Amino acid sequence: MPDNNQNNSQNNNQSSSDSMQEDIIFLPESPDTPSFGPPPGTDEPAAPGEDPFRPLPTPSLPGGPASGGRPPISIYPIPIIPRPEPEVPEQGYCTIRFLHGAVGYDALNVYVGNKPVVNRLQYGEVSSYFIETDDFKTINVTDARTRRMLIASETFLFEEGDVYTIAFINGLNGLAMYLIPDTPCRNQRGTRSCVRAVNLSYNAPALDVTTQGGAVRFEDLRFKTISAYKKVQSGLQEFYASETLSGAFVFQMEQEITGRNMYTVYIIGDAYGAPELTGVFTEDYSLLLD
Repeated sequence: MPDNNQNNSQNNNQSSSDSMQEDIIFLPESPDTPSFGPPPGTDEPAAPGEDPFRPLPTPSLPGGPASGGRPPISIYPIPIIPRPEPEVPEQGYCTIRFLHGAVGYDALNVYVGNKPVVNRLQYGEVSSYFIETDDFKTINVTDARTRRMLIASETFLFEEGDVYTIAFINGLNGLAMYLIPDTPCRNQRGTRSCVRAVNLSYNAPALDVTTQGGAVRFEDLRFKTISAYKKVQSGLQEFYASETLSGAFVFQMEQEITGRNMYTVYIIGDAYGAPELTGVFTEDYSLLLD
């Protein structure tokens, strides 16, 4: 005769396992994709016997952001007051924000571990900075329409006191992440600011970005190239992007520069389709060093 205690234990374990599964937010693995953008699929419920964790549907390509005349995306760090427990070493903190530059992906939700930090980040948008504890952190990304579908996950080491932008870009197997340090730059004059350029377009040729009159020039920017900061005079500035080899015009944007700030021109888009190549101009959060 079977042991009743053993049967009860098995039933309790099974109930506990079912309860844990109901709380799962993310899939254990992201679906492989043979090309850029989300894999094909349907939003219909899975039929009996089918895998319920099917690939996401392929979204329509979103339109690119406006390329000129808009103010830079502002920063609003969210303060967190450290409250270390007694006899626990003091916790360090860093500052992080997120940029959506992945062609073919609709709005994204972003989590640090299982903690939601950004909801419905649209293509061409940058989140506010927020403060997070340092150490190794896993960044999880889901499609905003199907929150339980994990489409990307990656672990980074965040150092105490550092500032980062994590860009969502097109990778060989779908959505990828690119960690960009927002390091301070040196500025000798109060009327000047620091500007840099970053190419996040997966299929763009090498590009040059030049200010009006050619006073500042960022050259040969290939995919995932981060230029050094350069000094730019405050006031209204025009930025021109062109192909490095041919000199062919790509896009231009006009932005107001405030003295003693830091800015980045992020190049996103599809070089041979839609949304076309354009720039996202952001203000960076960091102290200028004299």
